[in-house]
Amino acid sequence: MDILIVDDTDLIRSLIRDMLALLPFSTNIEEAADVPQALSILSRWQPDVVTLDLQLPAGSGLAVLRAIKQAGLSSTVIALTSLADPQIRQACFDAGASFFLEKSSEMEQLPAILRALAGKIRHS
Repeated sequence: MDILIVDDTDLIRSLIRDMLALLPFSTNIEEAADVPQALSILSRWQPDVVTLDLQLPAGSGLAVLRAIKQAGLSSTVIALTSLADPQIRQACFDAGASFFLEKSSEMEQLPAILRALAGKIRHS
């Protein structure tokens, strides 16, 4: 499974990489720390999954999410944020996110979501 991790915090990117290393399938991982990096990677590579922080330098994760959907990419987007506001959650779903996880209380759900997505990708 191809995964793009978009987060400006090294610790969060490392945590996600560590989670992925424990999963029973191989992954190709790219990382971006800001909006320009994310958009550059997405212009040349279509990952199966994008984990996307909403608060990024040089722009917003929502802008990246909208760019993914406007480009017609079929990547599954998992919004990971510390902004647990219901309006932001709804804005993410309206823009095309498949999942919304609050970093401090829901991050542990990420491995199960990725396992389920990997099963769907293998069977499609």
